[in-house]
Amino acid sequence: MTPDAHQTLPPTPEYALLAAILHQAYVDLRDNAPAPERASSIAFFDNQWGHLEWLCDLADLDYTSFQDAVQRQYPQWF
Repeated sequence: MTPDAHQTLPPTPEYALLAAILHQAYVDLRDNAPAPERASSIAFFDNQWGHLEWLCDLADLDYTSFQDAVQRQYPQWF
């Protein structure tokens, strides 16, 4: 599925929840985020528990693309 195809999908509560989870995990990597939240976010994007991969599978997304993008943005945490 192309990035444009995702924009044409009708918004669903499930898709909105997935987007909110990914967004919050990303926000929790910021320098001013509390250390426990940042540690959980690092583990999430490292896919330590398989949650990132599972959530991305639900939306037919490649989780390694998310990992790569986040690691490029926040190399100090990875």
